[in-house]
Amino acid sequence: MVAVKGALTVLWLLVIPFCLGLPFQKGIKREEKRFCYTMLAGYGVMLGVFQILSVPMVLLGQPYHLLVAVFGVLAVAAAAVFLVVFRREAADLTARRWGSFRMGSWANWLALVLIVFQMALYVTGMMTDLDDAFYVGTATTAQYTDRMYIVSGYTGRELSSLPSRYCLSPFPIFLAFLSTMTGFSPTVMAHTVEPVFFVGLAYGIYGLIGERLFAGERRMNGLFLSFLSIIHLFSYYSIYTQGTFMLLRIWQGKAFLAAALLPGIFYLGMRVTGPDGRGQDWAALVFLALSACLASSMGIMLAPVMIGILGIVLGAFNGKWKKMFGMFLCALPCLVFAAIYVLIR
Repeated sequence: MVAVKGALTVLWLLVIPFCLGLPFQKGIKREEKRFCYTMLAGYGVMLGVFQILSVPMVLLGQPYHLLVAVFGVLAVAAAAVFLVVFRREAADLTARRWGSFRMGSWANWLALVLIVFQMALYVTGMMTDLDDAFYVGTATTAQYTDRMYIVSGYTGRELSSLPSRYCLSPFPIFLAFLSTMTGFSPTVMAHTVEPVFFVGLAYGIYGLIGERLFAGERRMNGLFLSFLSIIHLFSYYSIYTQGTFMLLRIWQGKAFLAAALLPGIFYLGMRVTGPDGRGQDWAALVFLALSACLASSMGIMLAPVMIGILGIVLGAFNGKWKKMFGMFLCALPCLVFAAIYVLIR
């Protein structure tokens, strides 16, 4: 039974995001294709589409099982189609890519050991805090009542109105969806299973940023990831640091936003503003902005602020007015959710 749950977990947290990210590797030379970028784009698509489907269903009072059925079928079908259509990209990123894979210097091995150690922390230990009552409670309530944000995850009583701050960022419902699809309880999924993949994704994004900052120098990127890992491991001097968000509660929406999504937006901002920016990068940025809205209500504002700053820098300092307008369009979905928030308060 555990083996089946594990296989389903790999399917939903690794295989399906990978397949959904394959279109974003189209047209790139084989040696320049990156598995981590595929996963970043794939998670952006999965979370962004979930946001588009879940928020209207929550606002309209639709049952939880309907969201599970619609999104589940859509995600599996899209992943299957993309795997067939973009099978060459899949081969380049798996068998062919890994056949020529080399870790390189000791710095890369050190970074790998530190990252695996941090992933293992979630498997061997667990920290609980007051936010458990909301995230895990809301996910469990959605499963057992088949209603989303109608019954309080704190008390089990029916709410008098929709919580405007949370119903536009239904990350606990995504946790419930993963729990339903894999068979793990929301508690196990949140504290043990999901963080392993989220920590790996976050460091994959940091690796992409380092590769761009250090012009592809593998040893320097390994040192960058090693020092970053050490900083995270010794950052528990406050509960609000980047390290505590990543290593203690990355399964919470605001922590996932800080650890992975905002760095991902920063990386995509560098791609679209550079000379090698492509149409797929702009699309990935839009989906990642939607993902930020799903993760937390803070993401509804922080994502467009970050994108807006990049756009202003482009327009004011580089004179790239077309790209500045493109950045505005990428931030537009977040502004739509911000307007909805104002209307339903």
